[in-house]
Amino acid sequence: MHAKEKKLIKQVKKGDDAALEELFALYQPLVNKVLKGYYLRHYDQKDWQQEAMIICYEAAMVYSERKGNFAGLYKAKLTNHARTLVRYHTALRRRTYNNSISLERIDLQGINEPKRSELAIPINDTYNNFVKSLSRLELIALLTILGEMSVEYVIDQLNIGAAQLLRARSRTIQKMRNVLF
Repeated sequence: MHAKEKKLIKQVKKGDDAALEELFALYQPLVNKVLKGYYLRHYDQKDWQQEAMIICYEAAMVYSERKGNFAGLYKAKLTNHARTLVRYHTALRRRTYNNSISLERIDLQGINEPKRSELAIPINDTYNNFVKSLSRLELIALLTILGEMSVEYVIDQLNIGAAQLLRARSRTIQKMRNVLF
């Protein structure tokens, strides 16, 4: 391990957001290589990058020089997280298929097809409940996700750390996924 990596990891453990970003940038090729092997329909490149930065932070927080190198730990944590997400979404997809009824069965058993109004989701209620479930920081994170507020403005003017905002954005996205899927 290089002295620069050791220094960055120590700074991350002390809460230095700039050090986290620099450490993450050092391992960007590793991140790209690991994430290239996984695909989730609802994840875009920004989602993967955000998840990878959170994993980088977690790896830095638990890293110990006595237990090996940081690259190996980070790669293992990133790979495991990607696999967990794939398993979760695969299980969710299977659950949907397991609860479905074939058209042949509907015809044979005379099961009535649900009416369109029964299938409709009250979007306004869902959105309002989602927004009410967010903390102040998560609301700010939502505004950055939607592009209504810039990340730079939040960090500079509202005095919110980059890592803190990153974690809030991650929580907000997770809550959004739980509401929508």
